[in-house]
Amino acid sequence: MKMMSVIAVSPKEGAVDEITDLIVDSRKNGVEGLDTYNIVHTHEDQLLVVNEWASMDAFMDYVNGPHNMIELIEHLCERFDEENVCKAYSGAIRHQEKAN
Repeated sequence: MKMMSVIAVSPKEGAVDEITDLIVDSRKNGVEGLDTYNIVHTHEDQLLVVNEWASMDAFMDYVNGPHNMIELIEHLCERFDEENVCKAYSGAIRHQEKAN
Protein backbone atom coordinates (compact mmCIF):
# COMPACT_ATOMS: atom_id res chain seq x y z
CA MET A 1 0.00 0.00 0.00
CA LYS A 2 1.31 3.47 -0.86
CA MET A 3 2.15 5.84 1.96
CA MET A 4 3.05 9.49 2.45
CA SER A 5 5.70 11.14 4.57
CA VAL A 6 5.85 14.84 5.37
CA ILE A 7 8.98 16.64 6.56
CA ALA A 8 8.90 20.28 7.69
CA VAL A 9 12.07 22.37 7.97
CA SER A 10 12.80 26.02 8.74
CA PRO A 11 15.72 27.10 6.53
CA LYS A 12 18.44 29.46 7.65
CA GLU A 13 18.31 32.92 6.05
CA GLY A 14 18.90 32.62 2.30
CA ALA A 15 19.18 28.81 2.31
CA VAL A 16 15.85 27.88 0.65
CA ASP A 17 17.29 27.47 -2.85
CA GLU A 18 20.35 25.59 -1.59
CA ILE A 19 18.18 23.15 0.36
CA THR A 20 15.88 22.65 -2.61
CA ASP A 21 18.85 22.06 -4.93
CA LEU A 22 20.42 19.53 -2.54
CA ILE A 23 17.17 17.56 -2.30
CA VAL A 24 16.57 17.60 -6.06
CA ASP A 25 20.19 16.68 -6.85
CA SER A 26 20.16 13.82 -4.34
CA ARG A 27 17.09 12.36 -6.05
CA LYS A 28 17.95 12.95 -9.72
CA ASN A 29 18.93 9.31 -10.26
CA GLY A 30 15.84 8.13 -8.40
CA VAL A 31 15.33 6.74 -4.93
CA GLU A 32 14.19 3.14 -4.53
CA GLY A 33 10.51 3.14 -3.60
CA LEU A 34 9.97 6.92 -3.97
CA ASP A 35 7.18 7.46 -6.49
CA THR A 36 6.74 11.24 -6.36
CA TYR A 37 7.72 14.13 -4.14
CA ASN A 38 6.85 17.79 -3.81
CA ILE A 39 8.76 20.62 -2.16
CA VAL A 40 6.48 23.39 -0.92
CA HIS A 41 7.76 26.79 0.24
CA THR A 42 5.13 28.13 2.64
CA HIS A 43 4.23 31.73 3.41
CA GLU A 44 5.80 31.18 6.83
CA ASP A 45 9.16 30.58 5.09
CA GLN A 46 9.10 26.89 5.90
CA LEU A 47 9.81 24.07 3.47
CA LEU A 48 7.54 21.05 3.40
CA VAL A 49 8.73 17.96 1.57
CA VAL A 50 5.84 15.64 0.78
CA ASN A 51 6.89 12.18 -0.40
CA GLU A 52 4.79 9.39 -1.87
CA TRP A 53 6.37 6.00 -1.20
CA ALA A 54 5.57 2.62 -2.73
CA SER A 55 5.38 1.08 0.75
CA MET A 56 6.27 1.55 4.41
CA ASP A 57 9.29 -0.71 3.88
CA ALA A 58 10.63 1.59 1.14
CA PHE A 59 10.20 4.59 3.46
CA MET A 60 12.00 2.88 6.35
CA ASP A 61 14.86 1.76 4.07
CA TYR A 62 15.32 5.39 3.02
CA VAL A 63 15.14 6.75 6.58
CA ASN A 64 17.75 4.25 7.74
CA GLY A 65 19.90 4.55 4.61
CA PRO A 66 23.01 6.63 3.98
CA HIS A 67 21.23 9.30 1.91
CA ASN A 68 18.60 10.38 4.41
CA MET A 69 17.42 13.87 3.41
CA ILE A 70 17.57 15.32 6.93
CA GLU A 71 21.25 14.43 7.31
CA LEU A 72 21.88 16.09 3.95
CA ILE A 73 20.24 19.44 4.81
CA GLU A 74 20.24 19.84 8.60
CA HIS A 75 23.27 22.17 8.59
CA LEU A 76 21.20 24.61 6.49
CA CYS A 77 18.21 24.63 8.80
CA GLU A 78 17.30 26.71 11.82
CA ARG A 79 14.98 23.94 12.84
CA PHE A 80 13.42 20.82 11.51
CA ASP A 81 10.27 19.40 12.98
CA GLU A 82 11.44 16.18 14.63
CA GLU A 83 7.88 14.93 14.97
CA ASN A 84 7.36 15.28 11.23
CA VAL A 85 10.65 13.63 10.31
CA CYS A 86 9.18 10.22 10.96
CA LYS A 87 5.50 11.06 10.48
CA ALA A 88 4.09 8.84 7.78
CA TYR A 89 0.58 8.44 6.48
CA SER A 90 -0.53 5.21 4.92
CA GLY A 91 -3.68 4.73 2.93
CA ALA A 92 -5.16 5.92 -0.28
CA ILE A 93 -4.09 9.24 -1.79
CA ARG A 94 -7.28 11.29 -1.97
CA HIS A 95 -6.21 13.71 -4.66
CA GLN A 96 -3.05 14.27 -6.64
CA GLU A 97 -2.24 16.14 -9.82
CA LYS A 98 0.90 15.51 -11.83
CA ALA A 99 2.39 18.10 -14.15
CA ASN A 100 3.06 16.88 -17.67
